[in-house]
Amino acid sequence: MNGPLQQLVQIPRRVLSLLIHGFENDRVAADPKPVSKAGAEAADVGKRALKKLESDVGSLAKEIRTTASELRLLREELRDRLLQYNLQLGRLAGIATNGGGVSRHLSRRSVPLSLDAAAPLEWTGVGNQRHPDPQGREWLRLEACPICGHRERTIVNEWNKIILMDKAPDQESARYDFAVCHACGISYATRRPFGARYKFLLENFGEVTAKHGGGREFSNPLLNPYPLTDSDREKLKGLAARGAFVSEHLGVRSNEYLEGLITDRFANSVHLDLIGALLSPHKARVLEIRPRTGMILEGLRRLYGADVCAMPIWESQRFLMKEVYGIESAGLVDYDEFEIPYDGQFDLIICNHMLTHSVRPERFFEAVHRSLKPGGYVYFYNEPDDSEYLTGNQSMLVTLNPLHMQAFDVKSFVRGLAANGLEVTFHRRRHLNHISLARLAPTTFTPMTEQKRERRVRMYRQARDRSILVLRGDLRARFAGEWPQLLERGVAEGLVEFDAEGHLRIVVR
Repeated sequence: MNGPLQQLVQIPRRVLSLLIHGFENDRVAADPKPVSKAGAEAADVGKRALKKLESDVGSLAKEIRTTASELRLLREELRDRLLQYNLQLGRLAGIATNGGGVSRHLSRRSVPLSLDAAAPLEWTGVGNQRHPDPQGREWLRLEACPICGHRERTIVNEWNKIILMDKAPDQESARYDFAVCHACGISYATRRPFGARYKFLLENFGEVTAKHGGGREFSNPLLNPYPLTDSDREKLKGLAARGAFVSEHLGVRSNEYLEGLITDRFANSVHLDLIGALLSPHKARVLEIRPRTGMILEGLRRLYGADVCAMPIWESQRFLMKEVYGIESAGLVDYDEFEIPYDGQFDLIICNHMLTHSVRPERFFEAVHRSLKPGGYVYFYNEPDDSEYLTGNQSMLVTLNPLHMQAFDVKSFVRGLAANGLEVTFHRRRHLNHISLARLAPTTFTPMTEQKRERRVRMYRQARDRSILVLRGDLRARFAGEWPQLLERGVAEGLVEFDAEGHLRIVVR
């Protein structure tokens, strides 16, 4: 024994008695006679011993605190090492089962082995008006796939993009419970807003999608989702007066015309070319649902003498189509209660980014069937391919904003159309978007195999976990409750790996 404890043991018993019982209670102190020389010496010794004891106790307390801190750090390090070894063993077992591993590139951002307490799921409101559905009554809860009608599915992701945001329409808006259909393979929101709740999302488009900075200001007039004022119309009319073909050699300032018109022609001319080459739609009656500027319809009218109709989604696009191309529209797109506001039938219906957002796909297909001639065609474009987050580095949670209701790969897209009486005659992907031409004809729907279903479900679950693992620190806290399970799955499935220094990092695809 050494140190402060040993010194404490060596203090004379007489001094300890004085320290314990107090000098005022000692019989020396109780004697009314003057304190003897021996008593004074003893008191002096006691005072010195007390100071020494206080110093030793302080040193001992400091040593105890240091030792406790070291033990805590040792426990944490031991826990992390054991977790690391356990996770690595899980990974090695997976490699052995799958027949070996490959060297992969790791992100420079490390992933923590543990998180602090979970952060509460709370959001501030959006918009200037009270939410129209405070009781939460306007939620559709689907019991079957809205595309093919099959009832068996697997929930693969609970959240939409709002789980990553500070603002939300209300405290229920982040959860959609996306599932993979066991028959067609489409991923769909089993819980989705409708009615006034859905309209509230559109009315606050910028904030709920976090696009263009998450505000209400849109720099591109072609993408303005809000109602137009008289001032807006006057400004757009002046900008549109120069048309789409403004030559750069004229030196016209960018605020004097709409650059987006020529940009849209460059971006969408591929669709005009494909439709012309695949169908030769001479004198055809054509409807485009959700055109941006109307340039595809204008091209079909100019080149093939087509009779064209339009259903834009925003008032700004409706106004510009008339000003630039003289194309009138009888109504705007309603993704919830979809209807086609035109009498008669069409030879071709063109759909821009429709199936992704359709709240009730069955009503969309019913309306298309009523308005399409027997043997007529539907041309889909700008339907996102889910490979951007299943096999790419995009985050699934970022991609699935609260207006996204369905997601597809090539096979599930084709199966979904077949389940609705549309036979695909041409399908390509371009810039991670589907382009599909389908004919209204008798079709055979063949469900996906069990092996393909299991693989697709696994890929979705991995994409969900990866989207959480790559989050910045303050957002990870929302998933602290499941963090150990996320790490275990992530390492076992090769989403994260340990580097040479023992730091856990994201595997870059």
